[in-house]
Amino acid sequence: MTDCNDNQRGRGTKEIIISLVVLFLMFVTIGYMLDIVLLTFIITFIFYHLVKKIQNKARLAGLRVPDGVVLSILYILFILVLAFASIEFAPILATQFTDLANIFIRFDINAVRDSLDPRLAEAIDHIDFNKYITEAGVMLATGITKIGGFGVSLFLSMILGFFLLLEKNKIKKFGEILGQSRVSYIYEYLIVFGGNFVQTFGKVMKVQITIALINSILSMILLTFLQFPQIMSLGVMIFLLGLIPVAGVIISLVPLSIIAFNIGGISKVIAVIIMIVLIHTVEAYILNPKLMSDKTELPVCFVFIILLVGEHYLGVWGLLIGVPIFIFLMNALQVEFEGANKKERVKVKKIKGSSEEREEEC
Repeated sequence: MTDCNDNQRGRGTKEIIISLVVLFLMFVTIGYMLDIVLLTFIITFIFYHLVKKIQNKARLAGLRVPDGVVLSILYILFILVLAFASIEFAPILATQFTDLANIFIRFDINAVRDSLDPRLAEAIDHIDFNKYITEAGVMLATGITKIGGFGVSLFLSMILGFFLLLEKNKIKKFGEILGQSRVSYIYEYLIVFGGNFVQTFGKVMKVQITIALINSILSMILLTFLQFPQIMSLGVMIFLLGLIPVAGVIISLVPLSIIAFNIGGISKVIAVIIMIVLIHTVEAYILNPKLMSDKTELPVCFVFIILLVGEHYLGVWGLLIGVPIFIFLMNALQVEFEGANKKERVKVKKIKGSSEEREEEC
């Protein structure tokens, strides 16, 4: 019995080490093509659930439609909507973003200094704003040059996502073959970790997108009352920043404050700060408890640390997926934070052939 247990533990340790090495190599490889991988994952995740919902409703209505037909129709509709939006709204957004850029360029720091208390004005004199404005311009120019590359990544991700969904049954059969091979233990680790990641990441991202959409709509309504220009482009900016948990609302305060000062002075800036505080209150005390009831409640300082680390290693993507990845790791390690709803918490799958099961086999 003892020899059997020792052999099983030795084999289990070897399998774990090999599986972790394979996972590490996969993560390193993914890091070199992160845009395509994450866009493919997001597109596949969205269209998979859309096809699933439509098929469920079709079955209730007594209809049987192949998944490929539903997927093709959804893709055609998505491409048509994307083309229409590009033709109708892209020129408007481009014009509005250009106008916003001109507002930033015309921003006069001397006017801000003259409107402040002399002691605060003296402190501002020690800050080299021209340096920060130049760096912001370089970052903006770099971002614009990357738009073309992002478009190519999006196109490739859409094609790859389409074929992944179209041949999901073949992929499943191929996985079952791997599950019966000599590397079955690696396959089991990939399936368990992949399944848990998809489950956790998908739920958190859906909630974050919902919160960002609600925040952007509320912000656009309030900014309209405050007589801000270029509401549509500001709404897009707030939505994209809203995808960054917690910090997105705070980051949006900087450009909004600059625009507010240019169109209405300090009083308008105060109004914007009040608006951001109200929206952050709605997010923190209404939306998050309501929509994130099935997730762990992370301390705000943890979120900022996760965002900093995520941005350092993954760039902009780290700001968007850092928190979902962290929550996935906590769920995988079965770490429960106080305040988490245990009944609706993401269930973590266990790997077949664990040490306990091996001991029972012995």
